[in-house]
Amino acid sequence: MPLVRWYRDMRWPLVLVLALAPSAHAESKVPDHEASPYDAAAVKAQVAALADPALDGRASGSEGDAAGRALIRARLDALGLSPKEQAFDDDAGHATANILATLPGSDADAGIVIVGAHHDHLGHKHLGANDNASGVAAMLAIADALHGTQPRRTIVFAAWGAEERGEEGSAYFVKHPTIDLDHVVEYINLDMVGSYSARGWVAAMGTFKKLPATAMLEAGKKAFPRLSVGIGGRAERSDHEAFCEQGVPYVFFWTPDDRCYHETCDTTDKLDAAHMAQIAALAGDLVSRLANSKQDLLASRAKLGCFGR
Repeated sequence: MPLVRWYRDMRWPLVLVLALAPSAHAESKVPDHEASPYDAAAVKAQVAALADPALDGRASGSEGDAAGRALIRARLDALGLSPKEQAFDDDAGHATANILATLPGSDADAGIVIVGAHHDHLGHKHLGANDNASGVAAMLAIADALHGTQPRRTIVFAAWGAEERGEEGSAYFVKHPTIDLDHVVEYINLDMVGSYSARGWVAAMGTFKKLPATAMLEAGKKAFPRLSVGIGGRAERSDHEAFCEQGVPYVFFWTPDDRCYHETCDTTDKLDAAHMAQIAALAGDLVSRLANSKQDLLASRAKLGCFGR
């Protein structure tokens, strides 16, 4: 799996090499979906369900992988988003899948926003609560907050498979798209968003100066004074990369985890649930701004591409 390399971009140390996954579930840890979408206890309960030891870390192609996907599908289905699986075999020949759900927009010509998080992890008692059950829980919270609305742009919610094997699920989707990739105006990546307390900040990489999402994030983060948000920096080796190669701008939310990254201590009890929920809400605010903006984001993508130049 990817190494972690640190760079300093202006004020913020930013990780360039990432790749991580969600966890599993047991009947004893059912999230409270009657709570607010961004309620910290509810988001943590969703992580606990995915990172339950019964799923043993959701390694690609394992029974835990299938069980985790079933949990994600059930939640999206409960929101009325009619999720579908895009099946594929990983590089070891194990059967897995991406999960895709669509919230239709009112303007078919305005473009598409994708919100994604990888659902696999390492298995073998590596439960992957932060990496990346936290990202999947944040994605599901955003879906919960926005379902039942009609944004201007279509929003696709995605849970990618086999990320830990080299971002295979997102790469497979880009090679075999179920939507018109030329209409995707932004990709939001949620990967390891549960360890804010480790350093006291969340990175929002890919937010280059000229890109519309950067100004939207700057405006939106004012409503989250408890969060220190690192703006800027380029990320490599995570699920955004296949989209960036197609010229799709991205924002990559990530928190460092020096202690438990790819270790068996990556468990739900170690997470900073309060800030994890705030990060989910911040990302959700950005998704809403992107989905409803009157700006011509398709023209911006065509002019600026992934890196804002």
